[in-house]
Amino acid sequence: MFAGSYLSERKELERLAGIYPGALRVISLDVSDTASVNAAAVKIAAETDRLNLVVNNAGIALVNDKEATIFDDIDYDGIIQTFNVNALGMLRVTKSVLNLLLNAEDKRLVNITSLAGSVKLLTRKNQIGYTMSKAAGNMQTKLLYNSLNPKGVKVFAIHPGWIHTQLFGDPELMKDAPFKAHEGAALVLDFTLNAEQDNDHVFFGNDGKPMAY
Repeated sequence: MFAGSYLSERKELERLAGIYPGALRVISLDVSDTASVNAAAVKIAAETDRLNLVVNNAGIALVNDKEATIFDDIDYDGIIQTFNVNALGMLRVTKSVLNLLLNAEDKRLVNITSLAGSVKLLTRKNQIGYTMSKAAGNMQTKLLYNSLNPKGVKVFAIHPGWIHTQLFGDPELMKDAPFKAHEGAALVLDFTLNAEQDNDHVFFGNDGKPMAY
């Protein structure tokens, strides 16, 4: 198993790799940088010729985007940065390891998106960059399904739930979230490993139920 690590000062992945020696390989990865993504893919390909599962989980939401609506100052550069990570980051990673994924037998691609990316269900007026980037992630997932499902790849976008993370750079801003990170991860993993693709709907909640685009 390979895990991309962006924040070198955070040592959780290294500690996890120490608990399960040989089972987890931590690789430096910045999904907003094509060179970094491709370099990580080269390291992975040097150690395996296939990947059964690719999970794109990296995501950001900037504080300037948290409360701003169309009536406020808009941080356009921040929105571009958010798209670069949340939407293009997934595309870079998938593209970089696509041949390894196609080499596997039980092939699965999972993009962690959000309820915030649902046009039908959206009620908020703020978080302009975050919501648009997640909608782009859902669209990307359907596009990839159209290309990859005929080649045997199960392709899903998953809303993991509201999780207590550092999404806005400060865990206190997410302290009211009902799920801890490991709880959300467990729900996503259970769905990922057991879901079958019975039709062309790709967007699901962490309870395994289809969500509206």
